[in-house]
This record gives sequence, structure tokens and C-alpha cells, in this order.
Amino acid sequence: MDLVSVIMPVFNAIDTLGQALDSIVQQDYRPIEICLVDDKSDDGSYAFAKDYTSKNTAQGIDFKLLQNHSNKGAGFTRNKALELATGRYIAFLDADDLWKPHKLTTQIQAMQEGGKAVSYGAYEIFENDPDKPIAIHKVFSVLTYKELLKTNYLGNLTGIYDASAIGKIPIPLMRKRQDWAMWLDVLKTGGDAIGIQEPIASYRLGDGLSASKWGLIKYNYAVYREHLGYGSIKSSLKMLSFFYEQFLVKRKLKKSI
Repeated sequence: MDLVSVIMPVFNAIDTLGQALDSIVQQDYRPIEICLVDDKSDDGSYAFAKDYTSKNTAQGIDFKLLQNHSNKGAGFTRNKALELATGRYIAFLDADDLWKPHKLTTQIQAMQEGGKAVSYGAYEIFENDPDKPIAIHKVFSVLTYKELLKTNYLGNLTGIYDASAIGKIPIPLMRKRQDWAMWLDVLKTGGDAIGIQEPIASYRLGDGLSASKWGLIKYNYAVYREHLGYGSIKSSLKMLSFFYEQFLVKRKLKKSI
């Protein structure tokens, strides 16, 4: 079995970090290394992480911990965690989300059988209790770069790629939407992503995660204009396509329970 490196940025997540770590440790796949970088939390998250790792002795699980000297943001923090990673496979989990126990096994098996370097999957959406999801976000059976370019169809908590095939893909240092920009780079390099149809993760809604999609327009535009280097006219035209995909097509993938 090949090593999986889990990229986990942490900032003031004391209330949810334990659940997130548990969901990694409880995977039916081994071996795993958890590359956790704390972005200068002030709520005790880093101390909690160190205590958790000292007490957890699950076989096949290794921990690599760092803390930023000052608050740097998600992109910088994920890149620091990526520098620690030595696994063949690179996966991502934020400190307030969860994985299903079969997540890694299901994806890696699908990638190996399908000869693909990238996969992602459906996920449940919950408010307080992960055992009581309010919706399921479905996915395409195959996600192409062309489709991902229209809007972010890939939930970061479900994505995984084979670094032995495409190398480590750095996370752009953008304030927001850096995950979308990164997955565009991943698919451009690694090809189409296999879509796992059953839910393999759980996404937590909260004040910090439920910001208005309209309020993020400038950051979506920046993916086209700054990250991809499109001109202003092309970026504006891409945004028209983005609105259609985001508010009409993508919405249909979200099914209430």
C-alpha cells in the first residue's frame, strides 16, 4: 500500500479539529501521514493537535506538525503542509470537515483500476451533526479540465491526486478560491478526475463557510484574470459562463435530504 499524505491547514478550529483528525485515523486505508500546519491560532488548536498526536498511537498513522510564526492564510499554510508531504498520494481535509471511513480506499482503488491520477467524490452537507446531513452534493462520473474551468465542481475535501505521476502541485497564494485554482492546475497536468458517486466526506456548514456566493465574485474573477492570466475581456466572458454554471447547473447537483 502506498503512503497517503493528508494536507490539513488549521486556524482556530479547537471545536472541530478532534473530529476531523478522528475521521483520518479511522480510515480503513494505511499507511497515512497527517501533515498539519497551524496558522498561528489563538484558541489552543496547536496545543490540542500536539496533545492529540502524543496520545494517538494508531498503527500506520504518522503526524507531522508545524505552526506558522504569524497568520499567513490558507494558501501559504497548505503549501507548508505540502512541503512536509512524502506520500505518493496527496489528499486534503480542512479542520472542520470529515471523511467517511472508506474514503481513501475507494478513491485509490478507482484510480488504480481506471488508470487515472486524480479523483474526487460526492459529499454530504451538515450543520451540527454529521450523522444528520441536510443535503448531498453529487458529482460527475468524470470531471474534465474544461468543465472545471466553468466553475469549481471539485470539493477540496474529496480531492486526491497521484504525486508520483504528476508531481506536487503548489497551492496559489490567493486570498480565496486558491483550492479551485490548484485543482485546475492538477487537472491540466494530470488529466480527467474520476468521480466517486457515493458520498465519501462530510462538509460542515458554518458562519465562516456559508458566505454569500455573490460576495466572492471578485475572487472567482481573479482565478481567470490573475491565476490563469486571461485578459480582462476573456475573464469577463468566462464569468458569464461561471454564473450560468454556478447558479443553474451546479445547483442541480445539490440534493436536499
